Amino acid sequence: MQEYIRTIETLRKIDRIREQQEIVFEKAKYLAVNSATIKNLLENLCYEVSNIMKCERVSIWLFNEERTILRSQNTYDDETKEHTVDSDISDKMYATYFEAIQSQRTLAVVDIASDPATKEIAEKFFSNSKRYHSLLDACIILNSGIGGVLCCESVDRRQWNSFDRMIVAAIADMLSFLFDRLSRLTFEENLYRLAFIDELTGMKNYNAFLTQVESALSIVEEGYEGIFVYMNIDQFIEIHSVLGPEIADEIIKVVSERFQLTFEKPYYAARIAFDHFVIFLPHDEGGRGFKNKMDKLFKKLNEPIFVANQEVCLTYSYGLAYYPKDAQTPLKGVQVARFALEASKSLSSRKGIGIYDEDVHNSMKQSMRSEMNLRKALDRNEFRLFYQPQVHCDTGEVIGFEALIRWQHPERGLIYPNEFIELAESTGFIISIGEWVIVQALEQLKRFKELGKDELTISVNLSPRHFLQKNLPLYLQKCLENIQVDPKNLLLEITESVALERHEVVKKRIETLSEKGFTISIDDFGTGYSAFIYLQSFPITQLKIDMAFIKQIEYDDKSRAIVLAIIQLGKMLNIRTVAEGVETKEQWDILKGTGCNELQGFYFSKPLAEDELNEMLDHFKGRSSMLLPIE
Repeated sequence: MQEYIRTIETLRKIDRIREQQEIVFEKAKYLAVNSATIKNLLENLCYEVSNIMKCERVSIWLFNEERTILRSQNTYDDETKEHTVDSDISDKMYATYFEAIQSQRTLAVVDIASDPATKEIAEKFFSNSKRYHSLLDACIILNSGIGGVLCCESVDRRQWNSFDRMIVAAIADMLSFLFDRLSRLTFEENLYRLAFIDELTGMKNYNAFLTQVESALSIVEEGYEGIFVYMNIDQFIEIHSVLGPEIADEIIKVVSERFQLTFEKPYYAARIAFDHFVIFLPHDEGGRGFKNKMDKLFKKLNEPIFVANQEVCLTYSYGLAYYPKDAQTPLKGVQVARFALEASKSLSSRKGIGIYDEDVHNSMKQSMRSEMNLRKALDRNEFRLFYQPQVHCDTGEVIGFEALIRWQHPERGLIYPNEFIELAESTGFIISIGEWVIVQALEQLKRFKELGKDELTISVNLSPRHFLQKNLPLYLQKCLENIQVDPKNLLLEITESVALERHEVVKKRIETLSEKGFTISIDDFGTGYSAFIYLQSFPITQLKIDMAFIKQIEYDDKSRAIVLAIIQLGKMLNIRTVAEGVETKEQWDILKGTGCNELQGFYFSKPLAEDELNEMLDHFKGRSSMLLPIE
């Protein structure tokens, strides 16, 4: 009976959260989140959190930019039923608490007065009110980082459990969405900065560059010549991966400062994306002015950058296009200069210099149009399915596979889906490709059945367009009748974005497919704001935890906490969890202790071509189970 009551209480909490999410998202949808409505929204949220968490005091705070001060946004006292705004609190008075709340996703304290993290709070902030005993706080994480805190205080002494932490974290994520939305709307009011300034570096952005250069070219005299330069940092993706995003951003800032020190009118420079920069310069004095300016820039750029106690030396590549010979507009100038850069990188990955060649460009465009003829690829049977094993978390026993499509191009070799799926989606041909994948997967399941491995499953990814296509259920039913396999062995994977776009339509489609016996899996779970909306109402069987969290699970406490929270949520809702992207034994060892159901990643096996899959099946022939990795 107690277990039943707890289950009902859990579902009630999830329902209340979902209701609040729908209120927030509805207002955001109709642009109703603004400085005038935020007060009522926060008051309502604090009141609801007080009821959901059974806490007598709930408050919302935001950090200043330096994260040295917390400013009250709203405080609700359930005893007086009043909403107030508290005085600011600073890290000078509450240093231990500031450090604690910024070092973990949630801060759960049983005894505020004795816990080192909150002892100062009890002595100073609650000095006039000794009645609060326990505290549960969660970080509000904004696009800019940790932005604030959601605080719940209880008069009773509370032993906070994992579900309490997860619920408060979910509500804090709702506040993250709310404040990020409000922040975006605030920036939209500052039209110039939003439209023309790169947020990270303060440089002019792409829009500013196109506008300013177009304006300048509109008044030049006949015979004027200029040069478009498209530049990027060599192998910056590797630098980003090795040093991390924060250090990479610092490097970009330094590079941008050096650009800005070099270029003034009549020169124009902008950062247009990631490590990409574009410049427009006059081509006068037979090119001597251009050479002098570029020499000055590279003298500065080639200086070492000191960041995070280490010296970083960069090299650069760039492409050139001439105005008006190669391009008569800034937009075309940027495009063809970038093409020149990409052409140079095919010859050298460092210090490349490319000069635009129109004949080469036209030839490549024609070649790409021919190469990307997807319909011919399907007719010629050039697509292939690769199968990556999915294993039981505790044992490493293979329990299924994910089917991954590749294009075996006769000239370019093996092409990965990121190079052709977007085109297929835009043309609608993704449905034909998806249907081909379904048939191939079902045929492979039939082969498994013939080998006596009826328990193995295959997961296939369905694009948003295909998943919502009217004839999908009927097509699946016909395929099952023709191939004669059990629908429970075919897992249909959709992304969170599909689940959120058209809620009622998606819900009905999932229910229809579930009734037919298919298993529905949510891929890349944890990357969106609003997972609770569909978890409560959709008959979902499986969650695939996004590999971004798994990648950092060994050394990042926050990633580990997020993964654990998702797994615990899955357990409570009777939804199986799959961790994607497991690449090391250490990651496996950590996940073993979490209760995760299944794993997938290169540590166990790369995606296998059909002949490699058959070799693996032969390797384990006659054995009761297939255990990976193979020693």
